[in-house]
Amino acid sequence: MIYADYISDTGDSVTYAFGATIYDITGIVTFNLTEGWFEVEKEPDKEHVSIRYISRLFRKYRDDFYKGIFKPKISYEI
Repeated sequence: MIYADYISDTGDSVTYAFGATIYDITGIVTFNLTEGWFEVEKEPDKEHVSIRYISRLFRKYRDDFYKGIFKPKISYEI
């Protein structure tokens, strides 16, 4: 699993804290909505999360993001 908690959004991007477990949501990822890419700003402290899983998380919620819907908690089951 990959878990993410909402931090902030700017209209052009949304930032979430993320991690592989609910006990290690210490990474930070920003999804750029205008250009359709994401940037991992900080890796989680304990467990690495594959870029592939972050990409799948982005694709899962992309339509909501484009509509301005930023859920407080999102996840993707691996």
